[in-house]
Amino acid sequence: MKKLVYTLIALLILSCSSSPQEKLANISGYWEIASIEMPDGTTRTYGMSQNIDFFEINEDGTGVRKKVQPNALGEFITSNDSENINTIIEDDILILSYTTALDNWQETVKKASKEELILINKDDIIYKYRRYQPLIIE
Repeated sequence: MKKLVYTLIALLILSCSSSPQEKLANISGYWEIASIEMPDGTTRTYGMSQNIDFFEINEDGTGVRKKVQPNALGEFITSNDSENINTIIEDDILILSYTTALDNWQETVKKASKEELILINKDDIIYKYRRYQPLIIE
């Protein structure tokens, strides 16, 4: 009986985790930083942010990330700076590999749902994003 219970719990846990392909399908779009958690456990929480991260992942697994700023008209102000992205799936883990003219680095996608994006860098800093919702002024 115990084996059955443990097996059911394991199946439940595994069924709740999404595959790298499912995560990849949810990344494109506008994301607002919600919090940053340091390796020592300290967390910095953010309210409404002036800067939004825009991710665009193409079908071939390449893409870009840009910093944009929403304006009062519902449009975005963007700079010419962007980070090229190449997605890597390794051991059933989704990795975003970034390249700029000055640097390159990687982040592991811990979670990517329609509402939340969690990325972890090489220093074990956890970045939690929420899907950007525009402020509607009537």
